[in-house]
Amino acid sequence: MTVWTIAWWTHAEMERTADSVRTALLGWCGQWGVAADSLRVEPASLPDTASSASWQCVAGASDEDGVWVSHPETAARALALAVCDDDRNVSSMTRHAGPMSLSVARQAGRALVETLCAHFSWIARDEAQASSLPPRLERGSLSVSVRIGDAALWIVLSAGVARSIAGRVPFSPSSPLVPIQDVLGARAIALAVALRPVRLEIGSLCSLAVGDVIALDHKLDEPTTLYAEDASPVAQAHLSRIGPQKAIRLDRAAS
Repeated sequence: MTVWTIAWWTHAEMERTADSVRTALLGWCGQWGVAADSLRVEPASLPDTASSASWQCVAGASDEDGVWVSHPETAARALALAVCDDDRNVSSMTRHAGPMSLSVARQAGRALVETLCAHFSWIARDEAQASSLPPRLERGSLSVSVRIGDAALWIVLSAGVARSIAGRVPFSPSSPLVPIQDVLGARAIALAVALRPVRLEIGSLCSLAVGDVIALDHKLDEPTTLYAEDASPVAQAHLSRIGPQKAIRLDRAAS
């Protein structure tokens, strides 16, 4: 069963993930003669080519354990500049567009993936064919841009993988969750009934005394409106009585 996961990543979590990926690749830099200061890893949005067949699924394949990396073929030419010393040997075989340099760059790309899998204990996949990113990765994935010299690669982590690398503590409430309808149902709210207003001359108002009775313009059989405390209408009602207490009888919901 597919588990859909939606996650929102804080800036600190994204930076922590990028730092972890950079640390994982420092050993790779030493093995392939790439200067560590030329390695830049930072959180990034998915590139415009996300929907094209230029990705390699390197671990898992689901929303919980999937990891996708730019296919080595995509970045081979640019990666060759970083791993091959073209300044000292400009032959057509070893320059960054030559077949030998491209072959070395592809091997370096595969080694980069193997390094990541070993560092993070990802279960690597055997197949390495190019594919497009699944549309579901838009739900909660975390993307990291890896730049080695002029070469740019992207690593896309599913929410489950990113959660572990970012150091996010799984949510475990100390008390059982309460349905929202139960929470709202226990909240008290003030209600008010609006009757027709009465008009008095100022002189009559000033002569009122304790015990005087003011006749309202609201008839006993005339409907009235029940309002919530935010002045929104709740229901249409009629004046009523329950024993010695005055009351209102609800007739229908307010439109």
